[in-house]
Amino acid sequence: MKKLPLTLVVLCTLFLLTHCASEQVSSLYNGRYDNPRANKVEPEARANFMQAEKYFFARNYDRALPIFQNIKTRFPRGKAGQLASYRIGSIFYYQQDYSTAAKEFESFLNKFPQSEISFDVTYNWAASEFQRENPERANQVLSRLKLTAVYAQGPKRAEIVFQLAAQVSKALGNQSGAILAYLAELQLPLPEDSRQKLDDAISKSINSIQSSSELKQLLNQVREERFKDKITNRLAILNLQTDQSSQISPSPTSQIIAIPQEQPQKNQNLISGTMGDRSTVGVVLPLTGKFSNYGQKALDAILLAAKSFAPIQDENIQIVVEDSRSNPLIAAYAVEKLANEDRVMAIIGPLSWKESIYAADKAQELGVLNISLSSKEGISERGAYIFQNALTPKIQLESLVSHCVNNLKLSRFALLVPENNFGKEYSTHFWNSVVKYGGKVVAYDSYAPEEKDFQKNVQELVGLNPKYRGFEVAKLLAYKKEQKEKTGKEPKVKLQPIIDFDAIFIPDSPKTVAQIAANLAYYDVKGITLLGTTEWNSDQLYRRGGRYVEGALFPGGLSLSSQNPNQTAFIKNYTAAYGTNPDLLASQAYEAMSLVVTALKTSSSADRNELVNFLLQQKAFPSPLGSELSFEGSRVAKRNVPIFKLDANGAVTQQ
Repeated sequence: MKKLPLTLVVLCTLFLLTHCASEQVSSLYNGRYDNPRANKVEPEARANFMQAEKYFFARNYDRALPIFQNIKTRFPRGKAGQLASYRIGSIFYYQQDYSTAAKEFESFLNKFPQSEISFDVTYNWAASEFQRENPERANQVLSRLKLTAVYAQGPKRAEIVFQLAAQVSKALGNQSGAILAYLAELQLPLPEDSRQKLDDAISKSINSIQSSSELKQLLNQVREERFKDKITNRLAILNLQTDQSSQISPSPTSQIIAIPQEQPQKNQNLISGTMGDRSTVGVVLPLTGKFSNYGQKALDAILLAAKSFAPIQDENIQIVVEDSRSNPLIAAYAVEKLANEDRVMAIIGPLSWKESIYAADKAQELGVLNISLSSKEGISERGAYIFQNALTPKIQLESLVSHCVNNLKLSRFALLVPENNFGKEYSTHFWNSVVKYGGKVVAYDSYAPEEKDFQKNVQELVGLNPKYRGFEVAKLLAYKKEQKEKTGKEPKVKLQPIIDFDAIFIPDSPKTVAQIAANLAYYDVKGITLLGTTEWNSDQLYRRGGRYVEGALFPGGLSLSSQNPNQTAFIKNYTAAYGTNPDLLASQAYEAMSLVVTALKTSSSADRNELVNFLLQQKAFPSPLGSELSFEGSRVAKRNVPIFKLDANGAVTQQ
């Protein structure tokens, strides 16, 4: 069994447990030692704990260990005892006594399962088990960590966990497990060279799988098209080898598997004989529950689109609406009812990604066109009948980055993102787009979703953290002291920021962006462009941020000041019908219904597959969003997304 390289494990554990011991040693030698955890222990244990911590970070484990053991004995259920146990396990690990380290970490979790550091301890327990050549136990321990919890740790820590998970899977001979770990790691904002290494590792692991059943199971778990193609090709090769060894010609199934999935004209992976009622269209939307306001807005737009078109061969369009109640299971049931009982030709909706996934899987099973209105990436990849008519993060951000690089000649970017799924997804797509268009990400930092004070984040981005510029800080302090002695007044000078980027991407709400923008101004970070998402297309951005957010750029969708005739006509009709202005969701729902009605009018067939093929052939469908729409092999609506700029006094102009 190949062991995880010691250097990697030590690096991982140092980061997860001590946040890099080398930095702590540097702080200690400079007389600035401060460990915030020490302030949480019982007052009567604090002095001993601080002493043990100093030995620990100086890597004098022989002196630190007995003090921590004494603290653990004296305070078995206290905060001091908890942290002491944590350090004891770490020390045994660093001393390569992995068996004792594993026992200590396991004991910790039995006593303190809800500890704030239970994630760190769980990881290090798994690392200890792996180092003692017990990958089965390491795998069991790692399975305690939920995927959402791993991503919540931030990109750097999550990357380390996924690396260990891949090593454990490979040690167990589980190539599929290693591939899934690599794929999870690919969702993080990584440098291009790291992404390429992961791509190579995934390809190598796929090609090493010898079991067709394992490959088929893996194919159902993988969503990325390029890797699905690799798995499909590997399946074809195995089938061909099996057939040749039996002196039997390749079966039709093998040949079909090897066919590329994207078909330029007609999708060959459709179910034959799936028929419906030509005049009936289904809608699945959350009309009750937490997303009901959005569902009603989408339904209004769908009804308006149905009224805006002439009847199909003298038959009025019948729209059957099902309420998903914001529940994924109910959404799937609604699709089944619409397809089998109401015999609809197509289904529009739902909105949320969970409902959309359940609905998509059921629509694919039954062979009925489903146009999802969710912007979550990957939903259309669930089958040939699934389309997405929404501005996905990838489409939004490719347009934004393309405009920045090609039109504005910006090349260096910083990212400041929330540590949640939204921040992870959008930062990943932004980073990928920067690389695609020849730019470079030069700075990255993240913050907790509930964060209110962004001073430290700004300091990290522009090199104002004193630990990075100790010499300059010392010189500045000496200068202030000298001037105060001469003049009696301390000069108002401060460390200047290092601004080595042209723009900063912040995928968050206008409220949070306004707070960050104010902090950027406070630290004299000037001359950079703020970049955001479609959520910034709101009057709230200027109301909250004022002059600090002027010049911000963001991908748009619907503009009430647009001069595009398709967009102005839609806005006028919607406003006349409902007495309020439409938004991006309304326009996309209207567009989806327009596509279905147009498709029905082009053919007299009741074959549902005709609608699927019609959508695949669209290259320039007129859109109420002002740009022509097309569907490619991915079945995601493609369009030139307009880029908006926030000018002085809150005016928004299209670039």
